[in-house]
Amino acid sequence: MIIRQLDRVSVDAAALPDRARGAAGQDGGSGVAVMTAERVPGSLEPLQLELSCRADGDGNQVVSVTGELDIATAEQAYTFISDVIDAWETAPVSVDLSGLTFCDASGLGALARVARHARQTGHQLRLTAARPSLLKIMRITGLDRAFPELAPSAGAY
Repeated sequence: MIIRQLDRVSVDAAALPDRARGAAGQDGGSGVAVMTAERVPGSLEPLQLELSCRADGDGNQVVSVTGELDIATAEQAYTFISDVIDAWETAPVSVDLSGLTFCDASGLGALARVARHARQTGHQLRLTAARPSLLKIMRITGLDRAFPELAPSAGAY
């Protein structure tokens, strides 16, 4: 598996730190910063992870995570999301997990590290659209406490 960075860039990528700016070159029209995993030629392995960043209508940053967040991709995810957090001084950052198909212990660790990084730098970070199976593991491990928006409603149990 080779992790490579696509040649797409956010409109605001110039504001990203050097590490994140490396995640995208200029193609002049995609409107998002994207990092993705690529299949090794001749390999039957599926693409593992795609990370993209866009601004929502309120100017908040939304990082979309698609694919597998595991030992092979956790560090890249942590770096990408941390760089987005660092690049936007006041805008809250949401991590959209609707496309996440698998998350192992390394992936949970990356989410925990991202939460700690956001807290230590005084930024707001939210997880959105987490699948029930991921929520269950986060509750079992206590990671849900790092993300108050994941707290179950009173009628959930």
